[in-house]
Amino acid sequence: MHAHPITRRRTFLAVLMSVAAGLLPVKAQAGDTYKWTVQYLIDNSQQVFGRSQKVWPRRGRGLALSPDGKYFYIGYTHGANGGEVRKVAIGVTDDYTRATSRALQGPMGKAICCDDKGRVYIANEGEILVYDGNLHQEQQNIQVGMCEGLCVVREGQKLVMYISDRQFGVVQRYALEEKDSEVTGAKLEGFGGTGEVELKNSTNLRGLEVDGKGNVWVADSDAGKVYRISKDGKTVDAVDVPNAMDIGFDGNRAFVTRGKDRVIAVLETDSMKLIGNLSVPWEELELTPTGNNRGGLLSGIVVVPGKGFFVSNENGQTADQRSIYGRADENTDFVTGKLYRDAYLDDNDPILRALEVQQ
Repeated sequence: MHAHPITRRRTFLAVLMSVAAGLLPVKAQAGDTYKWTVQYLIDNSQQVFGRSQKVWPRRGRGLALSPDGKYFYIGYTHGANGGEVRKVAIGVTDDYTRATSRALQGPMGKAICCDDKGRVYIANEGEILVYDGNLHQEQQNIQVGMCEGLCVVREGQKLVMYISDRQFGVVQRYALEEKDSEVTGAKLEGFGGTGEVELKNSTNLRGLEVDGKGNVWVADSDAGKVYRISKDGKTVDAVDVPNAMDIGFDGNRAFVTRGKDRVIAVLETDSMKLIGNLSVPWEELELTPTGNNRGGLLSGIVVVPGKGFFVSNENGQTADQRSIYGRADENTDFVTGKLYRDAYLDDNDPILRALEVQQ
């Protein structure tokens, strides 16, 4: 059967409004219009590099974008040999098998980032793995604690890595050493000489990002807070954001995924005041809002300034045990007059894309 690609391109007006879960009502801010799509998911009826996807990978969390904007990297915490990290071409939505250019088995990928030279940093259990952009060669293994937040930035000529540590409630700063195209070493440095800042009231530090002024922001899912640490480490501010998981920036706005609340908080960066929350159009996308076994989360986020963002729907799945997405195959059929690519099998762990529509 040859099926035409199914398109769902209705514009979704992302009205910023407050929801429950402990946030005070705020005035909605008009003018933010996004077109939501499913950019990538696990097509259960297909194989990737000869391996079935019916069982794994699952729990897509870490998310990063290549410097050229052509690929993103997805970290799955449940895979055949521990976890899995995939390199995926952006824009290929009719056949997700074709979009996947590399699948690295083993690393958890709870957090992922890229530097300005395209190298990939992966937060695995007790270590940061540094790979080339094709995920073929491991360049460095940096021993750390329980890291689930990771960001690498260029400060002048120096390459610097910031991480969050769940176990000890600290944010650490590493100066990275480079030789030609490789990272050759890492040393704790900065923040007054110790290389770390302790967040004494933190509970479960997660995603981390650095804003345009050099401030380090980190999400705490259990404490329900987002912390902002000044570049010198001397000043720490905080704002309440329930179930905060990860952070991205677009100008003077910070986007914070709110885990099991399944919305995205929007903060004004200077004041750290809540503007509102973005909701996903679950029904329009034909996704189950609560996800697999009611464990769906909004976790990793990558913001493309002025254009929109990508976000991981960890443990998410398509609605009604079927899917309008993916490759047409023997499971493609009509149900009550509507064509489904997988008529009898759901697909999992979507990566959502929200494109900003200029008005």
